[in-house]
Amino acid sequence: MYHHIGKSPKESKFPSLWVPSLLFERQLGEFWSLEWPAITLGEYVAASCSVCRGVILTFDDGYQSVFTRALPLLTRFKMRAILFIVVDYIGKSNEWDRPLGEPSHKLMSKEEIREWIASGQEIGSHSLTHPHLPRLSFRDAQREIEDSKKRLEDIFSFPVRHFSYPYGEWNEQCMEIVEKAGYESACQIAEGVNIPGENPFCLKRLTARRPKRNLKTLFHMLLPYRHTA
Repeated sequence: MYHHIGKSPKESKFPSLWVPSLLFERQLGEFWSLEWPAITLGEYVAASCSVCRGVILTFDDGYQSVFTRALPLLTRFKMRAILFIVVDYIGKSNEWDRPLGEPSHKLMSKEEIREWIASGQEIGSHSLTHPHLPRLSFRDAQREIEDSKKRLEDIFSFPVRHFSYPYGEWNEQCMEIVEKAGYESACQIAEGVNIPGENPFCLKRLTARRPKRNLKTLFHMLLPYRHTA
């Protein structure tokens, strides 16, 4: 699970959501060198009863940095990813974070999302407005989940088969709405690896993070150079 690609601004309240471009490049290179294919959520769901070895790359919210910094690297390594879009804020910014004091970060425009799709990447829904879905009434949650799918399909003429729960929050009601809306899968943020036979409507993910800035991390970064000195 990724959000931003690039250097975290000093004023950001959520620096752990930023992965530097060089680190992202290194991660893709490691997947490539280990021959771990970047599979799609659809491929995982279709192979849920058999062995399915690979990594699924997901980007929540649709930040412009994903288009400017991640897409060129995905293209270079010939890897696929899915972008989960907050529909009402396409081409705008992360308004749902502003009450928390997070600075404004630009989201991808319609034109950029179309280019993302044209390059072979996928899109999914991250709701209309990025709400806390379990706190909503049934009708409001239904609107966020169902209408976001329909609007994305109408705008981009691309089948939207996968959903990502905003904030990773879900309950049985949300999961039921997602399934009845015609999605094939939904991602949460609980840490873990998905094995064949998992419930496709509450898939776990591993958060991609920037390295911690402490002595232990510095030691591990310098360790390879000690062996070559």
